[in-house]
Amino acid sequence: MNIVRPLLPLALAALAAGGAAAQETSPPAGCTGFLTVQTRACTVSHYWRCEDAPEGTTWEASHDINGPSSLHVYDSEFQWVDAFYFNTGTTERLFEPGPDPISMTQLLETGEDSYDFTTIEQTGDEAIKLNTRGRDVVTGKTEVIDGVELNTVNITSETRDEEGNLVFAAEGKQYLFKQERLFMLGQESYFDGQERWQEDNTPREFIFPGEKGFSDFRPRYGCNALQASLVPPVSQ
Repeated sequence: MNIVRPLLPLALAALAAGGAAAQETSPPAGCTGFLTVQTRACTVSHYWRCEDAPEGTTWEASHDINGPSSLHVYDSEFQWVDAFYFNTGTTERLFEPGPDPISMTQLLETGEDSYDFTTIEQTGDEAIKLNTRGRDVVTGKTEVIDGVELNTVNITSETRDEEGNLVFAAEGKQYLFKQERLFMLGQESYFDGQERWQEDNTPREFIFPGEKGFSDFRPRYGCNALQASLVPPVSQ
């Protein structure tokens, strides 16, 4: 995992260089993009892999209507290794795999995978240790979206701080792209300890190398509704 972390700053520099006005972006040198996904929630993610990283390591760079929003690094089992969130400057890195690390292999072989791991979340000088536990269960059903067959997975997870306080919880449906060993968000409900909300991040369009829009980081779907919700009503 120590091989992965030095490449995160390079990826951040590549994304930040374009800023909010970026329409296209490319992975850092030595890395190759293999998939772009547009979602219903006015977001677009670009996935790439790098020559010098352990086999199966995957980067996911996401943009929303304002520009770069997050960058995640996953290992070959889709265990979170590192992350950066642009809106807050927060980093989240794997502290220890824990007694039950995420295993996509187990999920594919048995249809179910539980997990229990710890991360360090840091914003500025403040760092906290977080424990995440959850379970993924393959439903046995598939959906075809833009010509790609995806397995549906029911997920539940909770993240707590060192005092046991609930920091974040999620449940709902996600998607498994078996051929590329990727998880993708879907229709889920969330709870941050105070507020609950629902989001539909279901993939809408899969774009592969050589296809139009592959390097495009402008979200295409759901942005009009999002923009309308941010405009205050005109006073009568």
